[in-house]
Amino acid sequence: MNKRLQAIEALVRPGRGLIDVGTDHGYLPLSLARHGYPGALFASDLREGPLNAARRSAAAAGLSSRICFQLCDGLDGCDRSAVDTIVIAGMGGDTICGILDRAEWCMDPRYTLILQPMTRAEVLRYWLTNNGFVIEAERLAEDAGELYALLCTRFGGEQRLSDAELYTGAFEQIEQEELWPVFLSRQRDRMEKLLAGLRKSGREPGRLRLMEAVAEELKEREAHAKYSGNL
Repeated sequence: MNKRLQAIEALVRPGRGLIDVGTDHGYLPLSLARHGYPGALFASDLREGPLNAARRSAAAAGLSSRICFQLCDGLDGCDRSAVDTIVIAGMGGDTICGILDRAEWCMDPRYTLILQPMTRAEVLRYWLTNNGFVIEAERLAEDAGELYALLCTRFGGEQRLSDAELYTGAFEQIEQEELWPVFLSRQRDRMEKLLAGLRKSGREPGRLRLMEAVAEELKEREAHAKYSGNL
C-alpha cells in the first residue's frame, strides 16, 4: 500500500460493499479486508493478468474467500445491489467519465464514489458537476514526488465550480489541505506552460482566453492565501 492508496483507504467508510475498479494487484481491497471492513469486497479489472496478480496477493494473505474477483470493463459486471461504495482510481479523468457514463445506476445518492484521476482531473470535475453529482470532499496525497487529487462524490444536488476550481477543486475544500501550497504552485506552472504553447500556436484563441482567466484566478487565490497566512 503506497501513500496514494492509503489516502484512498482513509476515505472509505463502513458499508454494505465496495468495488475497486481497475484493482491492478488488489492491494486496496486486501488492505480493507485486513483492517476489518465489514461489507462485501469486489476487485475488478479489465485484464486477466492484473486480476490474477490480485488473486495471488489474496491467497498469500489467506483472504481469498473475503474478496470477489471480477474480469470486466469498468462497472459493467458490478452487482449494484451488493455495493454502496465505488472506488475508481489510477486512471485518466476522461476514462473515469466514460466508466460512469456507462453506469447510469451510479446516479443515485445511495452510492459514494471515491475517484482518483491520474490526469485530466478538470474533465472529471466538469463531468460530475454537470451530471448532478456533488463533490463532498477533496483530499491531496503525495507519493514518490507526485501529487494526486482524491474526490469523494455523491449524486444528488447542484454544485458549480469556477474555471480555476475545475483544475484545483473547490477552494474552500482544497485550501485546508497541508499540500495545498505545493499543489497550487504546480497548477500555476502547468497553466504557464499551457499558455506559452497556446500563444505560440495561435490556433485556439477561445481556449487561450479561458486559460488566461484560469491563470489569473489562481494568482488571485494565491495572493488571498498569502494575505490570510495560508501560504
